[in-house]
Amino acid sequence: MEEADYSRYRDYRAHVEGELLAPALRNAILIFFLLQTFVFIPADWILHPDQFGSFLGSRLALNAALWLIYSWGAMRWPVPSLAAVCALGSLLFITMVVQTGGVTSGYYVGMILLVVGMGVITPVDVRQSAAVGAMMFASYAALPLYTQAPIAWATFGENLFFLGAACAEACWASMHMDRMRFADFSQKRALENAHDELAQLDRAKSRFSANVHHELRTPLTLILAPLDALRSGELGPLPPEVQKTVDMMLTNGRRLHRMINNLLDFAKLENEQFVLMRRPMQLDSLVEELLASAQPLADRKQVELEMQGFEALPSINGDSAALDKVFVNLVGNALKFTDSGGSITVSARVTGNEVVLAVADTGVGIPRAKLDRIFDRFAQVDDSATRRHEGTGIGLALAKEMVELHGGRIWATSEGEGRGTTIHFAVPIGEPDAVLDEETIRDDRGQAHCLGVSLESLVEGAETEPGSPVEPDGRPLPEMDRSLERWADRQVESSQEEEAIAPASAESRGEILIAEDNPDMRALLAMLLGREFRVRTAKNGREALEAIQESPPDLVLSDVMMPELSGLELCRAIKAGADTRSIPVVLVTSKAERDMKIEGLELGADDYVTKPFHPRELMARVRSLVRVTSLQRDLARQNVDLETTLSELKQAEVKLVQSERLAAVGELAAGLAHEVNNPVNFALNAVRALEASAKDLGNLAVEMMDMDASDPANLVRRLEIYQRESGGSQATELAETLVELSGIVREGLNRTSSLVGDLHQFARPGRRGEVRSGVDLAVGLRSTLSLVGHAISAANAQLEVDVEAGLPKVVGDPGGLNQVFLNLIKNAVEALGGRGGRVDVSMRREGEWVVIRVQDDGPGIAPEALPRVFEPFYTTKDADGGTGLGLSISHRIIADHGGSLTVQSEEGSGAEFTVRLPFQESPS
Repeated sequence: MEEADYSRYRDYRAHVEGELLAPALRNAILIFFLLQTFVFIPADWILHPDQFGSFLGSRLALNAALWLIYSWGAMRWPVPSLAAVCALGSLLFITMVVQTGGVTSGYYVGMILLVVGMGVITPVDVRQSAAVGAMMFASYAALPLYTQAPIAWATFGENLFFLGAACAEACWASMHMDRMRFADFSQKRALENAHDELAQLDRAKSRFSANVHHELRTPLTLILAPLDALRSGELGPLPPEVQKTVDMMLTNGRRLHRMINNLLDFAKLENEQFVLMRRPMQLDSLVEELLASAQPLADRKQVELEMQGFEALPSINGDSAALDKVFVNLVGNALKFTDSGGSITVSARVTGNEVVLAVADTGVGIPRAKLDRIFDRFAQVDDSATRRHEGTGIGLALAKEMVELHGGRIWATSEGEGRGTTIHFAVPIGEPDAVLDEETIRDDRGQAHCLGVSLESLVEGAETEPGSPVEPDGRPLPEMDRSLERWADRQVESSQEEEAIAPASAESRGEILIAEDNPDMRALLAMLLGREFRVRTAKNGREALEAIQESPPDLVLSDVMMPELSGLELCRAIKAGADTRSIPVVLVTSKAERDMKIEGLELGADDYVTKPFHPRELMARVRSLVRVTSLQRDLARQNVDLETTLSELKQAEVKLVQSERLAAVGELAAGLAHEVNNPVNFALNAVRALEASAKDLGNLAVEMMDMDASDPANLVRRLEIYQRESGGSQATELAETLVELSGIVREGLNRTSSLVGDLHQFARPGRRGEVRSGVDLAVGLRSTLSLVGHAISAANAQLEVDVEAGLPKVVGDPGGLNQVFLNLIKNAVEALGGRGGRVDVSMRREGEWVVIRVQDDGPGIAPEALPRVFEPFYTTKDADGGTGLGLSISHRIIADHGGSLTVQSEEGSGAEFTVRLPFQESPS
């Protein structure tokens, strides 16, 4: 146990032994006394009537001792008294055991009851419980020393076992319960410490409230007074835009002033420093003046105001300033939540010794489940992010405090949403207070309380000006009416779009959509951003979303809490749309909770700005995001252009490959002409010989036709004569000649057909995306070699071809692969320069690859040219020797097939080009 825990445990035991043990011991003694009297004495009479007399004396003596300890010793010396009770009880039970048979007596059970009962009923610790148990166990264990009865050792041992178990159980129970009591003691001490800390904090808060009363008013006065002077023209005329800005600053500064006053009122109410000054007053005049001040606002909203029941109302004793705050809050709330065409009725009636007043409206109503909460501090019926009406939630709570200070009560009734609300409050007619120093009370409340108690406490934006003339009772003069008119104008005009803050910007400037339900904040943001950007505004999230769908802006600047659709919901909708998710969203809010920021960022918001914000910070964030959006848009356009260009390049590449292929065919035209010309000449000569043989056959046929066909003997004689004249061989030779000539013609035509087929296969265009088939590389290589045979002969080159048998087919473009073979073999032949040499072509399977090697023993490739041989348009030949596209196109074709084309060369030792194609069986 640590030192702090040990110290706390000592305090706990001192607390137990000093305050808890004595009452618990008295309870234990009382229970023991009652058991002795009403249970054990009758049991003695039933079980041992022969010993009843002695037992009764012993028990009565013990009861007397217990009564003495209960009355005198337990409260003074609780620990020794506990030991005495246990010792006396143990002595009594041992005596009775000895008198009733020794170890065979059942009275030893009383010792078990005593040790267990004292451990459970009294708050002893484990050491004290162990001491009591050891004393009883030892006294019973010594029984053979002072009894005359024979000892039944088995029974004696059994009794000792159960008595020891009971002592151990009592110790364990004492330890467990002591820990529980110590835990409770520690929690109570922690609660007491926390209570003390809270009390200190409360006192510090009270001191802070007292100090802040002046500390906040001083800077506010230094802000509001110059603004008031600027607005009134005392410092010279202002431009219209500056005038509008000053009005907005002054209005919201007064709103802040009013909120501070209300919070200070709460602080005074909590500290019981708010002093009422009850004086005789007429409620009808108070309410009449208030409604007269509110009439301009009601006219603008087309809401009817009415008073009822004030004619016969008696004078009451109350604080006019405090009750004025009550009426201002109630009527202001009614005006705020009553739509155009509604009505507000202020009524009064007398019930016994109190006046019951009511403010009823036909506005939005209150759900019955929330009627009990509306008077709680900072509570609002609609506390969602999409509520229509702003407010701090302290007006009705302040009204409740003021009414209760008068000894009254306040409550609300409503039939539900959309069915209006009635706020009732009752105040006693009461007695006037003793005469106090009125100046002291006025100073204690603060002059601004009197000046600020008006309808504007709940209707934002309208505020009586500090320093304006007041009547003797502290009521503002008609200047409040002009403030209400200004507020009403602003509320009605807020449903329309604000006029352009800045001249129309060039279309090249970015466009910002501002979503803000507060007219002043919306106008301020439009003014700040309108200097650099084109600005559109929306009064709520729903209107903003419709504007975005109609014409997407470059950036959306949105408040978080707005009616119909909150800023978070607007952000979610923007980021969920495929056409709008790229629009950056900046959320502006007066709530700086981390959870709300995290939620907004998780929904896709690009930035967060917390009110109050510095204009330069806002402009920097917006400017950066708009610039990023513009760059992204330009990048997207460039990507489209690049994709278009890439598509055109691919089409040009296909055409270039085909052109190069046809160009290669053109280069082979002379060799092809020679290859085709020979079989054609053979065929023509054979055809001429066929014509002569045909004539001879014709003559023979004519002669035979002139003979009598009906006489076969004549035909036989004619054939025998023809054979003798021709030596017997002319007909046979003529037949042989015809067969030979027809074979020559067939061979020449087959050779020509083969060359045309090879040429067609080579020149066939391959298109991207077409389904590729299985290609027999050996067949393609042989057809290509047939096309370059003349070129090889013309270069005096020796060609060696080694093709492994049974090579698998590969999936690919046969025309493209043939072009690769042609380019490599043609380059190898051209590298010999017509001086003769050797070209080796091999085709083998190596693992999962088919490898084609084309090697020549020409001059090789210079080291500086080797890295560039596959670059487009790079060539080491003369200007008329090539375009430099052959190897580049071959490299691309092999890459498209998933293979590789490499070169190895040393200058003066020839070059070797290696093609590797992946082995893959054709699907067909």
